[in-house]
Amino acid sequence: MIIMACVLFVFGMLVAIATAGFISGSETAVTSASRNYLYHLAKKGDARARKVILLQENMSSSIGTILVMNQFVLYLIPIGSTLFAVKYLSGAETAVLQAVLAILLAVYAEIFPKMLAIKFTVPFALFVAPFILGAVNFLRPAISVLESCAKFSLKLMGIKIDEKNPDDQADEELRGAIEMRRSDGDEEEAQKKSMLKSILDLEEISVSHTMVHRKNLRTINASLPIEKIAEELGNCSFSRIPLWQDNPENIVGILKSKAFFRALQLQNGNLEKIKINNLISPPWFIPETTHLLDQLQNFRKKREHFALVVDEYGDLQGCITLEDILEEIVGEIVDEHDTLTNGIRVQPDGSAMVEGSTPIRDLNRQFDWNIPEEEAATIAGYIMHEVRKIPDVGQIYVLSGFKIEILRRQRNQIGLVRITPPTKL
Repeated sequence: MIIMACVLFVFGMLVAIATAGFISGSETAVTSASRNYLYHLAKKGDARARKVILLQENMSSSIGTILVMNQFVLYLIPIGSTLFAVKYLSGAETAVLQAVLAILLAVYAEIFPKMLAIKFTVPFALFVAPFILGAVNFLRPAISVLESCAKFSLKLMGIKIDEKNPDDQADEELRGAIEMRRSDGDEEEAQKKSMLKSILDLEEISVSHTMVHRKNLRTINASLPIEKIAEELGNCSFSRIPLWQDNPENIVGILKSKAFFRALQLQNGNLEKIKINNLISPPWFIPETTHLLDQLQNFRKKREHFALVVDEYGDLQGCITLEDILEEIVGEIVDEHDTLTNGIRVQPDGSAMVEGSTPIRDLNRQFDWNIPEEEAATIAGYIMHEVRKIPDVGQIYVLSGFKIEILRRQRNQIGLVRITPPTKL
């Protein structure tokens, strides 16, 4: 009789501890499973992944159910051990039994299952999801009462739990996931990380930080003879050229090189028969505050690749192309017409010789620096914004931890600077 009671007791305790461990591991797996990966599995048709997502979307009910079940099992263990000890054990034996149970509970009802859930988070979550979701549905009435009590207590403390998380939290979580991606010196992996971060940055960067400035904008006077326009197009590597009248900022249309030379071919090379006004398209003006992500979507909607950028007064500031936006993601795109230089020359001592017109984003991306980009698009603009004047050649400043020496100045423009990062100072 005693042997049978001992066997049943041991078996019951092992089942109870295993059940407690299963529930404890379920809590860790369900709360830790990557929602992005689960959505990917659900999209591929995994029904268990959809159940885990349901549990995560109703986290308070899920956690409440798991805790109630866990507490119920943990409540049965001391009751069963106490009844067994009162009937069959002495005082010293009872103390030993309680110590053994405490160790088993700590190891196999808490530590072991949680370690297992952390190691195999998604598989564990997929395995337990049907059981936990069934328990959530079964215990919903009781859990609702307990949730109401908890919410009321939190309300008394002035804590509101019904408010939505900030909209940018998802972006920050995604940025964190990208940063956690290990590259270990792998240039290809580092480039992937840079591209992923650049995609997220598109909705924060305005076209004014990426556009080709009006100073470097290639335009043609629409009043020129057709022969001169043809010559200008022949010497130009761009596919779209703005045409102006009266003054260079009065853009009246956009001329596509392909359309011009196609018309020239149709007229058997007779320039006199070409009507420029029939070939130009209306200019598309956008405000300089437009974000790159919005402009990328606008390019897709209008099936255009070229737009002119204006400020709040309607004055021309430059142009933005689809290629400019793509370069923000993948880096510099060099073709046979581009000059193989980006205005940056790395020096043996770790410093860099940088042209004043170099975009700050190019520097930050190439060297993983953190020069502020909020107030200026180019390094020259950043220097003048910080020092509040046009510096002279030879002057040295320390801005945001970077040592910056002015090497060349052309009239009122900073032509060349030497930048030494903080680690090289």
